[in-house]
Amino acid sequence: MDIKVLNNSTAHSFLPERPPFSHKGTFGKVLLICGSRGMVGCCTLAAEGALRSGAGLVTLAFPDVLYDSVTSSLRECLFMPLPTDERGFISHLAIGDLMDEIDKNDVVMIGCGIGTGYAQSLIVTTLLDTEGKAVILDADALNNLAPCVDILKKAKANVLLTPHSGEMSRLTGLSVEEIENNRKKVIQDFCREYNVNVLLKGHETLILNDKCTEMYMNKTGNSGLAKGGAGDLLSGIIAGLTPSMKGNLFKSAVLGAYVHGMSADILKEEMSEYSILPSDCASVLGKVFRIIESSDIDKA
Repeated sequence: MDIKVLNNSTAHSFLPERPPFSHKGTFGKVLLICGSRGMVGCCTLAAEGALRSGAGLVTLAFPDVLYDSVTSSLRECLFMPLPTDERGFISHLAIGDLMDEIDKNDVVMIGCGIGTGYAQSLIVTTLLDTEGKAVILDADALNNLAPCVDILKKAKANVLLTPHSGEMSRLTGLSVEEIENNRKKVIQDFCREYNVNVLLKGHETLILNDKCTEMYMNKTGNSGLAKGGAGDLLSGIIAGLTPSMKGNLFKSAVLGAYVHGMSADILKEEMSEYSILPSDCASVLGKVFRIIESSDIDKA
């Protein structure tokens, strides 16, 4: 399989339209399930990624112990505080309300900072059993999935996994070194077995569709993204794009990876790679989309 390399022209061709006669419902509803005690920033970063990537409505579901911190940082979200267990994680008591909310949204992203345990695993497995729902699994959602990864074979949802090499190691049983030395083969083997879309993060991120027929490589980005929170922002960006992409998780992941990396490349011209923060990247997403909007030739 040939790997296609992303550039401005390709990104422009993927960019969903913004019809002039539209309303917030036109651009879809996104549910983000994030956070735990000690993991507050991931909520804000994921939400900002989704909001700045075109979603019409973004609902943030999080442990209620984070209420003051989360609501003081965001103004445009709908908030869904959930019962919290003794560890500061979302409690199993939240599952009924969560499932009602899931039904109302076009795409669900789960994982950023949620921790691992019975309730978290149950939420992930229940999501996978939701017929036709676009579901993005990141971070701790992948860690909860790892011990029972074969449930992906029975998934009714449309699924995108966004692992880094460590998470891919837990999912496959391969060492990080084996994965890094055989990134293309690892992602192909995984997609063939489980029929899911995969975005394997890292230098020259790879994105492969669930049919294992199309793969893209993203070359935007730099070491400024090698900081905690960068993946949360990426997942939010992908979630925000998905409704306007008519639920196409693969195309959303391809464009999301490019946008995410370009935000760091823009900042590299203004500050050192040492100093770039994920929140800085969120703040320049508007510039990135403006560049892509105006690009009908390859400038990459």
